[in-house]
Amino acid sequence: MTAAQSAQLLDAPALTAQLLNSLSYTILLGATLVDNVRLFGQVRHRAISDSLTGLANYRRFIEALQGELERSGRTNRPFSVLLMDLDKLKEINDHYGHQAGTRAICRVAEVLRQHCRTVDTAARYGGDEFSLLLPETSEAAARRVASRIKRHLEGSTEQPRLTLSVGVATHPPSGTSVQQLLESADQELYMQKASRGRKVHLGDR
Repeated sequence: MTAAQSAQLLDAPALTAQLLNSLSYTILLGATLVDNVRLFGQVRHRAISDSLTGLANYRRFIEALQGELERSGRTNRPFSVLLMDLDKLKEINDHYGHQAGTRAICRVAEVLRQHCRTVDTAARYGGDEFSLLLPETSEAAARRVASRIKRHLEGSTEQPRLTLSVGVATHPPSGTSVQQLLESADQELYMQKASRGRKVHLGDR
């Protein structure tokens, strides 16, 4: 055995330790990267989600609506927007308490989830307001969706009984911009709220 070979054998434990240290560092670095990716995902989710209902928030809804408007411009396919308002939330809070009011908001969110496709975007638009973006959906189809949502919510036996007012807007007939579509849906919603029975014409079922 040469002197060089003997030296290599003597240094083997040190080399092994160096390799183990390098491997440990690599594993630690990988774990840190995974944690950072997970943390980024959590932060992103909180930034675009409503903390109470888990639905998309207003910011995310507007982003999705703008994206669908651009996509529709390329494909010439219609899409629709529903704006919904939970009727008499103040009265629910006053009569049943704020916990019941919070539960009422969550009940609406649960119904929206059950009537959403994977391509749809359901959002809590404001305090007692909700919105639903329906890609590839005509006005008639959107009104059928609105009808099903209302029937589901209003048919529940859970107290207090809940009702929704709904405004529908469809691109392109109702508008060609985010603002026009929201104003069109909001106008129908306002007219429905102002009517005595708060009923919206939802078309043929």
